[in-house]
Amino acid sequence: MNLPYNNGKVSIGSAYCLNPLKPKYVEQDRDMLLIQKHLLCDPELIKRQYLITRIAEYFGILVLLIILLKEYK
Repeated sequence: MNLPYNNGKVSIGSAYCLNPLKPKYVEQDRDMLLIQKHLLCDPELIKRQYLITRIAEYFGILVLLIILLKEYK
């Protein structure tokens, strides 16, 4: 579509449509995506850290309960 959208208040795509040249293709390789993933906080890493934290908390609570139950016997 080469026609800009204009509803009276907002003009969308007018600069792009007036320019006959399309935006250049940016090649995305594995290295570039890997660097971006590490710089922008990898979602998999955040999920893994969350799960490790939760497991450690539950393990601590379990150990504390075992200690407390042995004290009352």
